[in-house]
Amino acid sequence: MWMSLSFGCGIFISKHISIDWRVWLTISLISAAFSFVNSKFSARNWLILLAFLFLGGFYLQVDQTQISPNRIKRIYDERRIISNEPIEFEGILHDSPEIGFEGFSLVLSGEKIYFKGEELAVSGKVKLFASTSEAENKAEYEKLNLQYGSKIRVACRLQREESYLNPGGFSRLEMLDQQNVDATGVIKSPFLVEKLGDKETFPLLGWIYEQRQNLIIGFRDNFNSKTAGIMIASLLGNKNFLDQGTAEIFREGGTFHVLVISGLHITFIGGLILLLLRFFTNQKFWQFIFAVVFLWSYSLAVGAEVPVVRASIMFTILLFSQVIYRNGSLLNSFGLCILTLLVWRPADLFTSSFQLTFASVAAIIVFAFPLIENLRKIGSWTPTAENPFPPDVSVFVKRFCEMLYWREEVWERESKQRIWSAKIFKTPYLPKLGKNIWQSVSAYLFEGVLVSLIVQVSLLPFLVIYFHRVSFSSIWLNLWVGFFITLESFSAVIALLFAEFSQTLALPLIKLTEIFNYLLLAVPNIFVENDLASMRVPIYSGAMRSIYYVYFIPLIFLGVSLDRWKPFEVDPDDKLKTVKFYKSAIFSSAILLITCLSLVVFHPFSAPRENGRLKIDFLDVGQGDSALVTFPNGETMLVDGGGKINFKKNYAKSEDSEEVEIFEPDTQTIGESVVSEFLWEKGYSKIDYILATHADTDHIQGLIDVAENFKVKAAFFGRTPAKDEDFIELSNILRKKKIPEIILSRGDIMEFEKVFVEVLYPEKDTSDFAVSDNDHSLVLRITFGTKKFLFTGDIEKGAEAFLVKNPSYLQADVVKAAHHGSRTSSTQTFVEATRAEYVIIPVGKRSQFGHPHKEVVARWKNSGAKVYTTGERGTVTISTNGKDLEVQTFLKE
Repeated sequence: MWMSLSFGCGIFISKHISIDWRVWLTISLISAAFSFVNSKFSARNWLILLAFLFLGGFYLQVDQTQISPNRIKRIYDERRIISNEPIEFEGILHDSPEIGFEGFSLVLSGEKIYFKGEELAVSGKVKLFASTSEAENKAEYEKLNLQYGSKIRVACRLQREESYLNPGGFSRLEMLDQQNVDATGVIKSPFLVEKLGDKETFPLLGWIYEQRQNLIIGFRDNFNSKTAGIMIASLLGNKNFLDQGTAEIFREGGTFHVLVISGLHITFIGGLILLLLRFFTNQKFWQFIFAVVFLWSYSLAVGAEVPVVRASIMFTILLFSQVIYRNGSLLNSFGLCILTLLVWRPADLFTSSFQLTFASVAAIIVFAFPLIENLRKIGSWTPTAENPFPPDVSVFVKRFCEMLYWREEVWERESKQRIWSAKIFKTPYLPKLGKNIWQSVSAYLFEGVLVSLIVQVSLLPFLVIYFHRVSFSSIWLNLWVGFFITLESFSAVIALLFAEFSQTLALPLIKLTEIFNYLLLAVPNIFVENDLASMRVPIYSGAMRSIYYVYFIPLIFLGVSLDRWKPFEVDPDDKLKTVKFYKSAIFSSAILLITCLSLVVFHPFSAPRENGRLKIDFLDVGQGDSALVTFPNGETMLVDGGGKINFKKNYAKSEDSEEVEIFEPDTQTIGESVVSEFLWEKGYSKIDYILATHADTDHIQGLIDVAENFKVKAAFFGRTPAKDEDFIELSNILRKKKIPEIILSRGDIMEFEKVFVEVLYPEKDTSDFAVSDNDHSLVLRITFGTKKFLFTGDIEKGAEAFLVKNPSYLQADVVKAAHHGSRTSSTQTFVEATRAEYVIIPVGKRSQFGHPHKEVVARWKNSGAKVYTTGERGTVTISTNGKDLEVQTFLKE
């Protein structure tokens, strides 16, 4: 264990300190050599740890420098080929096509790229998506008969770049590297794919992939969409069939990990296989062979993603220790697992997946197991030579443990076998509990809740940093979900086996599976519907970010103290003093831990302090608008929230020909994955005001997530179109949260401590049928001191012609260009009227509409303005004290 920790520390240091790999290797070898010749035991141990420390640094350096020059990721990172440039890609299918919603994905091992008349030999994997939403495309792909080992050439555009350039959120490049994928792309037509043949492959692996595909189709065709989605995700590792609502229930309830194949699934499946094998053989060697073969076959079948392989490696190591009868301590076995994983992929130390795995398993081994073992001993204590005296704990702890673990009938049976007799005073709080199965059930539930609580507390900083979510309901929901998803899985698999012979025989089990699925979701949904499932939490920045490291100091000290806690130690003098010390240490550590936990969860110091400046952050939300206005007094207003139509809905027609929605894929929205992430990164849990310039999806949709995730004082609108889907959804959330809706129109003025917000457009219209399109966007001018900022929404030539009738109201130092720089807006007259010094064009790096149009950009530049586009520069931040202007961009010039 200590060697793995030293190895990990070396990797961490090497990441942040640039030292040549030869230095790391040399010091490691010298330290190892001295450890062999040193006769002092303690000195030898320190030298071994030092050797592993520098060996870890060496491994990371080698891992980062051994990327081949022809590796696809390196070619794109070095911009030898620019993302989205047309190429022809030649490669071999790494596994079977991954079925998805109205399409499928291909993972290809690259061999060649044809680019601008040149042929490049390449290596690395790419992932391509092909749509089958049209029947013609589906038929053409079926003719190609793509399968594991197929060699194809496809005309496409590969992408390897960040999707959005803002502080906060996951890095797309890091995500690709974690998935061991170099680039992604889309196959626009089956006619762009040429099958070159089928490479000879390992037949057994092909059969495994084929059976997985058959199971996916079986689940999809035999169960309703919710049940099928959960089964396909949790058993087969394919999340493409999860619907949005179901996935959100699991996320908000803190149980989404159940749907991701990881250590939990591998351990359960491995344990189940071992249990079955014991009916056939007692030889540990054969149990090991069959269990490992099955487990690794399953890992390959579900895609062999890094977390799955990681869990399989850990299970294999732990099982192998039993084969060679070296069962050692759990910490040592865990240390060997960690060391093996870091040698395999040293850079994984910095990934969320590895950190969550390490922290959760460590919490169980260091905290949960020793604590539960002591509680069991306290509850079942009888006088023995080893422990002649009762445990030195409070009466409450003693009686509570007796209630769960004391077995009167066991004591009576053992008493008859002893040559001495004794009477033990036991008064469980619920004495009748021990006379039936409910005592065992209660003990199981208590231990389950305790383990879940310990894991949640240990993972807290990671959950906040990576997911901005704290779900204390998951402490109980993990047990509920785990129990019913186990029943559902057994029922579903047996139902599919029966369906191979008779649908009639399978039908009762299919219905039973769907009942289990209903119960599985029912209780978490109650928590979600009543806003009791989870809370969203921002993160600290600057010096306060150290709280996430400080948090682990009392946690580790508490773990050590619990491990050393001996409740039966009553010897006098030094040992008694030691016991009292550890009791005090446990109490002090717990208090300090609760303090740190409160600082993390309730984040009293996370929001930026007011500094007397007006600051506006123009976010990169792709093809859309979103800007955060921070007033000098610290109040905030989010103008638009971006968004896009990033999902499709599948409909089935009922007998009366009315369309009934049955499936909505689980996809991340701009408001959740970009805007909210940005706000959490800044430390906000409250946004004072949200404002929608108009009801287009790329402006209003993101505000739906913001209203869900943050406390909001009020929402501003120019129009309230009662028939617009996005507006209706946002309005429903505002009503549910009792957030007032305020309609703004031309002539309105708002003041935020010496900052004036003037509404220049549109005219007032409070009817439910008011038009809220581009040319009826809210136009705002924000004034602080001598500096002015103009927000134009998506207004077009008609609205601009109306506004230039009063050109003095348009003058501004900073202008947010209308309609993403489209030629429908920014007329010459309007541009001249603004006399802008800076112009911000919020638009994606590659707009599907060709925005910003070149002539519009030229028009603004010719007027003397400096133009920034969010797709090229990322977040553009402009601040003023009323006299100056400071401009910063996410990507520096």
